[in-house]
Amino acid sequence: MPKSKHARTVALILILALALRWGLILQGGQYFFSDEERYETSRAFARLVMEGSPGNAFSQLFSAPEHLGFKIIGLMPAFLEQFTRASLALPALFFSLFSALNLYLIYRIARRAGASEKEALTALILAAASMSLLYFSRHLVPYDTAMTFGLLAVYAALAEKSEIKTALGCGALAFACFIVYNGYWALAFLGILIHVFRQNNGFGALTRKGLFAAAGFMLPASLLFILAALAGTDLLTEYRSFSATVSQGQFDEGWSLPFEYFWRSEHWLFILLVLLSAIAVLSSRGNDKTVTLWASAAVFIYLCLLIPSVFLHSFVVYGRLARQALPCLILLSAGGFEQLKQSFSLNDKLQKALLVAVIVQAAWNYHASFALVYPREFARQAQTLRPEFVFSEKRLAFGAPTLCQNNGYIAAYVKRFEVPPEPNPPLTGQILLSAPHPDNFLPYQYEGYTDAQRQYLRELNPKMQFYKAADAFMSDLNPVWRTMKNCNIGAE
Repeated sequence: MPKSKHARTVALILILALALRWGLILQGGQYFFSDEERYETSRAFARLVMEGSPGNAFSQLFSAPEHLGFKIIGLMPAFLEQFTRASLALPALFFSLFSALNLYLIYRIARRAGASEKEALTALILAAASMSLLYFSRHLVPYDTAMTFGLLAVYAALAEKSEIKTALGCGALAFACFIVYNGYWALAFLGILIHVFRQNNGFGALTRKGLFAAAGFMLPASLLFILAALAGTDLLTEYRSFSATVSQGQFDEGWSLPFEYFWRSEHWLFILLVLLSAIAVLSSRGNDKTVTLWASAAVFIYLCLLIPSVFLHSFVVYGRLARQALPCLILLSAGGFEQLKQSFSLNDKLQKALLVAVIVQAAWNYHASFALVYPREFARQAQTLRPEFVFSEKRLAFGAPTLCQNNGYIAAYVKRFEVPPEPNPPLTGQILLSAPHPDNFLPYQYEGYTDAQRQYLRELNPKMQFYKAADAFMSDLNPVWRTMKNCNIGAE
């Protein structure tokens, strides 16, 4: 493929990937997870600065310093909102740029590591087909943004010449990855390890590279600690306290959850990635340094999840943590695809058939995410359908009842779940709207639920429903109706 045509193919894939992400965002879903509301810190900072209170703004920024880098980057859309209007879609559109950029970085990393144009393009296609790298883009969460800096650290680590500026840059990018999302410390550390050990030039060189990379990490960290201290926050103490809160779920699932999560999110694409990766490893027999690099990187990240969870009980493994390993698996499997072509002399038709199968599986996976309706959007649909129905946004929050009524209408399961809900009592009336609750989306079930809770949730299969209650049901003699909370909190 000519270089110009290859570049156009890469650009087309990236444009399509970004369009898919923006399509998801415009369907809604922002602020479904409580963690997304950390963006409110960015909004508060921008508002206070515009009001002429920069001191209060900095105090607000450091008041809850977990994932601080995400809040700092979030200042860009937050200030833009000050000049336009408040919109959850706007910051989501902004952060989705990082999600699309990650696909391009996987392609560039493959090229810098020595892959051919075709192999790098295969890696890009596999990354673009990944559900795990897509669906979080609709939410205001720091995972994709942190991954961008982690992949940039890996890209810097693969530089042909190991210079001081390379080491400093690698360390600084690793720090950015960690400070944007603290849970991606393994990916952050991976870039530094690759930089230090990729070119084995003796103990002195290893030490020198390690020290400069550490300096690149510590210099911005020290500056941030000083700024936090000036705002009255001890970052080290805050991070220690925060790390102890990552305990919702099961510690002993740390070894198996990544595999189950990838199966539920990617389905047969994950099996293909594993098979292609196995082909790459078996074909190289340890002689291909690139294959060894990506295989070792994937194992390293897996061990960084396994040991602290299963053996140390430091934190629980979630799907969002497991996806750190996916770029390494994709890069490894792209090499396996090239090995498969060479070993079995696959003709162009078979190669294209395999890629078509990848695209078909991706389309099937994507449909599940595009079909989701979220509580906030469902409530808006209900209020549009029946303007006399009033639904307070606080009824979406964790701890809100699963049933509420207003003006003769009932909303069921129109809220976020912290734990799977109890079954609702039988209701009598006309169903006006109905949609599966987003927690039926299988990848979401690996963000803090235990195995028993996941099984229960799949059996319950909760649906958001909007009823016109039957007259007989709206009786004070009916204990369900009598005790039901009002959907309009102000009317209680």
